[in-house]
Amino acid sequence: MPKNFFNALVCCLLVSSNISGLSHAAPAKIAHASQAFDDQAEVIVIGAGIAGLSTAYRLKKAGIHARILEMSPRVGGRVRTASYPEGPSAEVGLEEFWEGNPVLEIIRELKVPMESSATAFSSFIWQGKLYPFTQDTNEEFLKATLTADEFTALKKWDEKMAEHYAQIKADKMDPALKKELIAISFGDWIHKKSGLSEKTQALIQAETEPEYGTSWSQISALDGVAEWHIFSGKGTPSFHTVGGNQNVVNAIAKSIGAKDVLLNKQVTNIRAKADSVEITATDTSTFKQHIYRAKYVVTTMPLLRLNEIQFDPPLSAERRKAIDTQGWGAYFTAHLLLDPQAMRYWTTEGKADSSVLPILSGGPLGVIYGPDKSAHTEKAVLLNFLVTGDAAERFNARTGSFDAIEEEMTAALEKLWPGVKKTMKRWTFYRYHPVAIASWPVGRSRFDDLSNLMRRPEGRVYFAGDFTENTHSDGAAQSAVRVVKDIVAREHTK
Repeated sequence: MPKNFFNALVCCLLVSSNISGLSHAAPAKIAHASQAFDDQAEVIVIGAGIAGLSTAYRLKKAGIHARILEMSPRVGGRVRTASYPEGPSAEVGLEEFWEGNPVLEIIRELKVPMESSATAFSSFIWQGKLYPFTQDTNEEFLKATLTADEFTALKKWDEKMAEHYAQIKADKMDPALKKELIAISFGDWIHKKSGLSEKTQALIQAETEPEYGTSWSQISALDGVAEWHIFSGKGTPSFHTVGGNQNVVNAIAKSIGAKDVLLNKQVTNIRAKADSVEITATDTSTFKQHIYRAKYVVTTMPLLRLNEIQFDPPLSAERRKAIDTQGWGAYFTAHLLLDPQAMRYWTTEGKADSSVLPILSGGPLGVIYGPDKSAHTEKAVLLNFLVTGDAAERFNARTGSFDAIEEEMTAALEKLWPGVKKTMKRWTFYRYHPVAIASWPVGRSRFDDLSNLMRRPEGRVYFAGDFTENTHSDGAAQSAVRVVKDIVAREHTK
C-alpha cells in the first residue's frame, strides 16, 4: 500500500452510485435526463466511471462519436472527494493511479495537476507489534523490519515473483506451472512453496489483501503473483490529483462534452442486430424509457450489475460462466474527524513528516490513512479508513446500524492508541455494494481462457471495466484502450 494515502489513494474499483458522499470539486456541467437529445451515436458507452469516460474520450480522439449513459446523477463511479464543514477533505472512492495507468496519459493531456508518491509499502501490525514505515525507501523499511536472513530470502522470492509475472504477461509461462498456480490459493502457495519466515509471510499478506479486498486464501496464486507486482523491486509509484480525484473525472467529462454524457439513465436491455445495437434505458428521475441506437455498445458497468441487463440474443453460455465464476472482494470507507492534538498518536511531536501512517491494521480498522494538507486544518484532522474482507462485508450488509459500526471501530482504535477517543469529533461512513470488487478465486485467473473471452466482443457488444483486466483503476483504463483499439480497427477495415 502507498506510504501516504493522499499521494496514492488505495484500491480501486469503478461502480456507479454505490457510495453516498459529498463532492469536493465542482461537478462538470453534464446533461441530465430531462433534456432531449438525438438518440443516434456510433458507440453507446454504459457507465461514466474511469472505464467509460476513458473509452468515450479515446473514441472522440479517434474521430468516433460516443455517447455515455450513466445511471447515477454524477460522473466518476467510485471516484469522489468528500469535504467537511471543519475544512478537511478526503477521498471516498479510494482511487489510485499507479505508474503505467493509461488514464495518466489523459490526465496529462488535460493538464490536471497531479502529485506523486515514492513507495508502495506501509506500516503493518504483526502479533500486536507495530512495524512502522518511517524510512525513505522500501528497501530501508524491509531491512528495518526483517532480519538479514529474512530480507535476503524475501529479495530472492521477489525476483522469482517478478520472473513469474513477466512470464504470464508475455503468455510464456510453463503450462504446468500456470495450472498449479491457478489450482491453489495465494496463501497456501506462500505457506507451502515460498520458504519465507512467518513474519515475512504476514507482511506479504498484510500488504496485498487490501488490494483485492478479500483473504489471500480466496484468490488463486496466479492472481496473487499479479497483485504482488505493485510491491516488487522498488515498488510502483502512484499519483493523486491536487484538490481531489473528482477533478480528474470532471475534466474528462468536460472534454467529452455535456451533450454526450447523459445522467440518470439506467440501461435495462441490449439488443444486438447484424448491423447495429439498440439500448433501452430508463430515466431514473421520470421512469420513462428511451431507446438509443449505435453501431457498437461498450458496457463498463461492474461485474455485479451485468446480470441486471437483458441481452438479446442472450450471452453465450461460456461468457455467462466467465461472469458467474468470478469471486468478490469487499470495501467499506470511514472518515474520522479528530482534534488536531490527536496527531501525536501517529507522529513524532505532531510533525506530519514523521507519521507512521498508513498502517495495515487488519480487522475493523483496515488500512488507516493519515491526513495530508487537505485533511488537516486548525479545527480538525481527518483519518481515512479502508476496511476490507470480512469486516467490510459485515459493515456493508445493512443488517447492523452505523452506531454499532462506530462503537466497534472506536473500541479498536482506542486499543491501538489508548486515549485517542477523547480527541474524536465525528465518524462518517460510506457503504459500497457488499460484493463490490471482482476477484479471481482458486480455479480461475485473470489470465485464463474465460477471462480472455471477456476481453473479446460478442458481436457488437464489448465488455470493459476493471474486472476484465484486474482489480484496479489501471485495469479499467487498460480495458478502454483495448476496446477503442478494436473498434477503430473494425471501422478502418470497412
